[in-house]
This record gives sequence, C-alpha cells and structure tokens, in this order.
Amino acid sequence: MSERPQFELVTLNTPIKRTSLESVVVSDVDDEHEPQEEVPINVEESVRQFQQVNEEFTRESIDHRRKEATVDAERGAPDAFDLRGYFENSVRIAADAGSLTKKVGVSVRNLTVVGQGASESILMDLTTPFRFLLNVVNPFYWLSKSNRKAATFDILHEVNTYCKDGEMLLVLGRPGAGCSTLLRLIANERTGYVDVTGNVTYAGVPADEFDRYSGEAIYIPEEDAHFPILTVRQTLDFTLKTKTPGNRLPDESRKEFRTKMFDLLLTMFGMKKQADTFVGNEWVRGLSGGERKRMTIIEAMVGSPAVCCWDCSTRGLDAASALDYTKALRVMTDTMKKTTIASFYQASENIYNQFDKVLVMEKGRAIYFGPVGEAKEYFQSLGFECEPRKSTPDFLTGVTNFQERKIRPGFEGKAPTTSFEFEAAWKNSEQYKRQLSEQKQFEDSVKQDNTFADFKTEVKSQKAKGARKSSVYTVGFIEQVVALSTRQFQLIWMDKFGLIVRYSSVIIQALIYGSVFLNLAKDVSGGFSRGGALFSSLLFNAFQSQAELPMSFMGRRTLQKHKSYAMYHPAAYHIAQVVADVPVLFVQVLLFTIITYFMWQLAQTPGQYFVHLFTVFITAMAMTNLFRLFGNTTPSMYIAQQILTFVLILMMCYSGYLIPEPKMHPWLGWIYWINPLGYAFKGLFGNEMRNLVFDCTGTGSIPAGPGYDNPAYQTCTLPGSTPGADFVIGRDYLQRVRKREIYQKTLNFAQTYEINVDQQAINVIAVFLFWILFTVVNMAAMEWLDFTGGGYTHKVYKRGKAPKENTNESEKEAQLLVQQATDSMTKTLTLKGGCFMWKDVKYTVPVKGGDRLLLDDVEGWIKPGQMTALMGASGAGKTTLLDVLAKRKTMGTVSGTVTLNGKPLKIDFERITGYVEQMDVHNPNLTVREALQFSAKLRQDME
Repeated sequence: MSERPQFELVTLNTPIKRTSLESVVVSDVDDEHEPQEEVPINVEESVRQFQQVNEEFTRESIDHRRKEATVDAERGAPDAFDLRGYFENSVRIAADAGSLTKKVGVSVRNLTVVGQGASESILMDLTTPFRFLLNVVNPFYWLSKSNRKAATFDILHEVNTYCKDGEMLLVLGRPGAGCSTLLRLIANERTGYVDVTGNVTYAGVPADEFDRYSGEAIYIPEEDAHFPILTVRQTLDFTLKTKTPGNRLPDESRKEFRTKMFDLLLTMFGMKKQADTFVGNEWVRGLSGGERKRMTIIEAMVGSPAVCCWDCSTRGLDAASALDYTKALRVMTDTMKKTTIASFYQASENIYNQFDKVLVMEKGRAIYFGPVGEAKEYFQSLGFECEPRKSTPDFLTGVTNFQERKIRPGFEGKAPTTSFEFEAAWKNSEQYKRQLSEQKQFEDSVKQDNTFADFKTEVKSQKAKGARKSSVYTVGFIEQVVALSTRQFQLIWMDKFGLIVRYSSVIIQALIYGSVFLNLAKDVSGGFSRGGALFSSLLFNAFQSQAELPMSFMGRRTLQKHKSYAMYHPAAYHIAQVVADVPVLFVQVLLFTIITYFMWQLAQTPGQYFVHLFTVFITAMAMTNLFRLFGNTTPSMYIAQQILTFVLILMMCYSGYLIPEPKMHPWLGWIYWINPLGYAFKGLFGNEMRNLVFDCTGTGSIPAGPGYDNPAYQTCTLPGSTPGADFVIGRDYLQRVRKREIYQKTLNFAQTYEINVDQQAINVIAVFLFWILFTVVNMAAMEWLDFTGGGYTHKVYKRGKAPKENTNESEKEAQLLVQQATDSMTKTLTLKGGCFMWKDVKYTVPVKGGDRLLLDDVEGWIKPGQMTALMGASGAGKTTLLDVLAKRKTMGTVSGTVTLNGKPLKIDFERITGYVEQMDVHNPNLTVREALQFSAKLRQDME
C-alpha cells in the first residue's frame, strides 16, 4: 500500500498586486488585481449594532452611516458595514412612503424538460454542407424523416419543489445533474429546449402569464458576461441608469439614487478601490476572477428582482468572500422577502446553514428536497456513511458519485446506486409525501393571501417617467437609447488604440489609393478611370465595417443577459450602435475623401465635394448595418461568413461598374435594383460627370492619323460624342444619348452606362432608404430572434460517436468502466517528479511613475508526493506567484532562484509542467479526444 501523500500549506498574508488574469483551478481559486484590503460583511456584528440603534432610524442617519462605512487602507482595519440595518431601514422608509414588498413564492410541479438527444447533436464538419444538399434533393430522406421520431432525452424528470418568499433554497448536484436547467426554468427562461411540461407558478400565477414581468425572475449564469474594456464604474452606472425606479424616496433625484446605490453596492462587496478598473476578460487585463464574479453579482442585484436564481455564483471567490456573499443574500432575503434559489458546486458547512431548504439532483432527477437539517439524516437512512470532518454539502453530492460514497455495513446491495434508484427511493419515502403536502398548503395560502396583486401594484409604481406601466422595462425607450449610446461611445473611447490604428490605416490606404489614380486627366483616358476611382472609394469605406460581423457575435452573451434582466430593448441597443457609428464613420470617410478627392483631381466645386462626402458616408452607414444584419439573423459565425461572401460578390458584380446595367444578364439584372452599392455608384458618378467636358483631340478621335485632320469627319472614342465635335460632355457619356445598336456596331469596345445625371438626388435618397431599411430589420431581428438559446448549452458529438440513451443499466455499465480505468491508472501512467524549490523570488512590473513590487522575497519548496495549497485573501499574490513559478510572465522583472532537483530550470520546463488556469481557453472546433491527443503528442518523450 502506497504512502499517503503529504500536504503542506503556504499562506500569503500580505496583499500583493497581480498582473495576470490566469488563475489555477486546483491550487488557486481566486485571482488578484490591486493591492487592497478586503471589506468583509460582518453580519453578526451588523445585527448587534442594529439592535442597539433606535427604531426611529432616520434617512439622514442612514446616509451618515453609509458615508462612515469606508476602509482606511493605511490602518488596514475596515469598519463593519451594517448591511441588515441598512436594508431594514430602507424597507421601513419605503413602506412609510407607500411602497409594497414584492413577495413572489415559486412552486414547481412535475417539471419535465426535454432536450435534443445525443444522436441528433452531431458536430459539423466539411461534409455537413454536402450531406445537407444531398438530403434536400433526396425524397427518401424526407419520407423517412416524416416517420422517424426525433431522439430526445429528459434533462429534468418530474421535479417537484418550492421556495417561499423570504426563504432560500439550495440546489446541489454534480455537473450534469440538471441544476442549471432547473434554475433557468424557474427564472422563466424556456428557449433552447425541445419541450417543457409541468407547472411552474409564481405567487400562484402560471409561467406564461408571469412572462409579462420579465426581469422580476432572473437567472444569473455561472459565466461572467461583461464588456471587458469598460470600468466597474461605467458598467454599474449603465446598469443603474436602466434600473432606476420611479418610486424613489421623496426629494431624491435619479442621479442621487444612482450615486447612493453605487456606493452601497461597492461597499457591500469590497469593490470601491476597483471602481475605475477595467472589468477585463481572458484577453484584457482587469479585475481578477473573483472580483469579476462580484461584479456579476452586483449587476444582478441592481434591479432588485423578486426571484433570484444564482448558478454557481461563488466560483472564483475565496472562502471568506463566498460566505460573506451568502450572508448578504440571507440578509436581503429576510428583510426584503425575496425568493432566493442558488446552486453551488462547492459549499462549506457555514454556507449550507444559511439556507432554509435543499434540493439534491442527480442526472435530472430530484433525489431529496426538504429542510437542510434533515438531508444528511435521510441519506444516512438509505445506507450511506458520512466520513468524519466531511461537510454536509460534500456528503450530499458525494452519495451520487460511486467513487466517493461509502456504504454502511449491512446496506451492501440495498443502497441506491443510480439516479433511477435514488429517485425511486425518494418518492417512496415519508419525507417526499410530507413535502408534497406542505407544497400544497403553500400553494393554497398564496391564493388566499393574493400576494400577486401587491406585486403587480409595486412593479407598476417602479416604472420611471416615460415608461409604459405594462412594459417589462423600468425606464422608457428614449432613456434606454440615451444610456446605451453613452455606453457605446465609452466602448469606442476606451479602445483608443484601436481607434488610432483604424484612422491611421485609413490615412495610409487613402494615400495609396490616391497615388493609383493620381491627377485624373480630363481627356478620353479619364472617363473610365474616374469610374474606377469612385468605385474603389465606395468599396473601401463600405468594407471597412466588416469588423461589425464578429463584433455582433462577441456581444451576444452580454445582450442576452441584459435582455433576461429586462434592462433595455435590444432594438434600443441597435439604435445606440447606429448613433455611435455616425461620428466614427464620418471621421473615417472625411479622412479618406479629403485625401483621395483632391489627389484624384475630381470636380473642384464645394457642392460636388460635399455630395461626394455624404454619398460615401451614407453608403458606409448602410453597409455597416448590412454586416450587422447578417450577424443578427444567422446562428453562427461560420454560416454568416459563407452567406456574406456570396452576397458581397453579387453586390460588387452587379453594382453597375464591373458590369454596366445594359450588359447585365436579364435573369440577374434585378440584383442591380436592390443593391445599395449600385445606387451609390450612380450617385457618385453622376455627381462627378455633371459638369465635366472631356477633350477628344489627338488620338481621342477616330479615324486618326495623317490625312484625318478635319473634325467634321471624326468622332470621339468616348460614348456620348456627337459627329464633328472634339469633346464629350460628361452628362452625355453617362446617359448614352444614341441608340444601343449604334454603340454595339461601332464602339463595341467602349464601356457604356445608362445613368441619368438628373436622378442623382434619387440615387442618394435610395441609399439613405436602404440604411433605414437595414436599421429597421436589425431592430426587429435583435428584438425577436435569439440564437443563444437563453444560455442553454448541450454537448455535440462526432458522427457515429454519440453515447447511448441513459438508462439504469447504462449507468451501471458506465460506473464499471470508470472503476476499471481508475484501477488500471497506476499501470498506464508513469509519473516522474522532482524537488521543486524557490528562494528570494521577487517580481516587479513597470507602472506610471516607476516600478511596483508584486512579490517580495517569497520562498518555498515541494517534494515529490506532496500537495501544496497556496492560501491567502484576494490580492495576496497567489496567482502572481504561480505565474512566476510556471514561467508564464511576459512582462516585468523576475529575480531569485528557482530550481528543480537542485538545478536551474531548463528550456523544456514549460513543456514538462502542467498549469491549469481558472479561465478555460480552448479551440472550440476540436473534440475532447482530439484536444487531448494533440496535447499528448506534443508532450511525449523523445524516445
């Protein structure tokens, strides 16, 4: 029997600023960013203080206490924030002002959620388009499809639970147990599923009726979706602008309310020092993982919803912060009578005791529901043993893991082992019958109390001025557009480097384009060349906005989250994008045209230049909206790119330049008349040629040469010329005053157009109308189409590799296979270790005004067979130390000694070192097998 691995604890007590966003999943739960003092929520102390104050606690005293609740970073002794006192008095003051409490208890009856089966979830590959085309033309496919039942499976199966207002329900289960789906359904998010049966009621009201109160039951997902280049202040201020209620305290303005709530929420979660820090993500340096999770929690709390469903919201938080967060939920639930439902993968005993009831899930089936104090005893009665020092939440989730659970002597073969057996045991228990009876009593009491009437009254009173009382949004459409426009300009301004690169690129390319068509002549050679110059100007500015296509997909998760929170109309978001486009594109077009227009020596009158400028600008605006349209109406980037490429080729070919309108194929000529580029090109060309006169002397006339000196017997090679004239008017060149047959016989080589110069205004207006059309369609698409599936995700498989349907027998087979693989692991894996030591490690990074020391003389060692945990509060430097030891730092200066088996680290150290970061960065197009095989092949030994 091998020796039990030893454990060692390394504690970092000094807050040290971090410089990396990565964090280790196993050894480091939380990221750090700024050197800071944490602000814990001391609930016990807050309760004691609150009981000492007078019941006539005035609003002025609340404000005073809030201002006093600040942290003195120099002393390192934060004052306890009286959270319960604040909420108790806020509720009292609101009640005195006539406000009601939004009490919405939730009841779930026989909830079954059906998802797409594994056999239908096939990973797309290069053969997918061809298979699709073959199926379309194959009649046998359609006949078999009509008779074939789609493969489905139950994500949730006949779940029964409830949560009263003022209570907290904890949902426990391993990944894949269905916890997230249950929370999403309770939040009334039903998109992305094949079918949903059963009843979910909110204060006695069915789900379809409660859907009119979107934003009052919200689902807070596990992932953090934010705009990374916005600061905490900008992100939270925007949320407050869209959620500022109309029934504020007397004489309190919207701005004062936002300022008060901003200070309160940041103080609650210890984020005041990070107010002006980027939110950040995997690629943008900003908040740490734990801080970003707190930002997500704060954003969800702003709207004060009646029902909150928190999905693994403690991920990334250290133990103390997770407990403080749970206590804050307890205080708000008690004082404001909220309905709080949360799922945690890792919950301590203290966190577990904050909840009233617990629901244990396994593979979509409820295997226990009831008071938290009875759950452990129930599973022990089934024959499971709870090891000493093991927390109750770990025990409850561990009984569903055959590798972790322990069966008491005498219960071998009797204790349930699969999800089917667990569900059957629960439904046959006395606790299940008692819970059904209590649930029925709760539903009857809700109907008698008629709490939903008070809820509706309070929701209506919260609507701000300008918002319809029946609207699901707190503020009106105009206020939403203003707030969104401000945020959109902030997004542009915070990416100043990208803006500088964009405009620098425009200037450089404008000089290149200008040199290509430099000083266009006003003779025969300048006619067609002018068309090329104008067309290139049009295409350059139109296609500069192709970046909007990927941007529309990148912002989908954030948009979907805000939509579920009922923060704003998605259509208002698109209007804000259009408003922000105006100055950005205008400057771009101005820079390009002011260089190329005069380098090309186009028509030198102010009126014609400004018409040229406006036409190019409105075309760029229309094409920007067109690119967004493909992003908003297609489910994936791959599909959007394929369709867009095809459409752009058609638009270029049928714009009137490459193929003039008279020479277009009659079957495809209709594309020209629905093409904004075609109208824009006609407008630009007509504007340029309106007053031009082209000289045809010399070789510009035919016949030419000795003896052909009489102009009366010559004609210009440009279309639109008249016999005997040695010039061509630009208007005639475009309008082709002579019949088509004459041109085809005599000047077949010439490029000819049929552009009416007098219709220039109509052409420009047509482009403007296309811009309006694309804007309206985008607004409708963003409002009604949702390709995110409400955040619901499901596994996809390679063709022929989908697993079998889950049954009781298949679960037992899977458990046996895992056990065999575990037993043979020691034979198949040969691990080599060494003594790893570091001493006097220092790490400094350059900052404004000098260098900042992040690690100061850190030392430690690990020998083979040991597990070492890095412990410390947020900001202690855990992730920074891991980054330095794993040689992942790319900036700053590292000093000190790091050795492996007493020798300095070699160049292959990174290859032989496994480093698991908190944020998952993978190639999404690879299967799990392909990703692991690729990594293994690159890491294998030389022999």
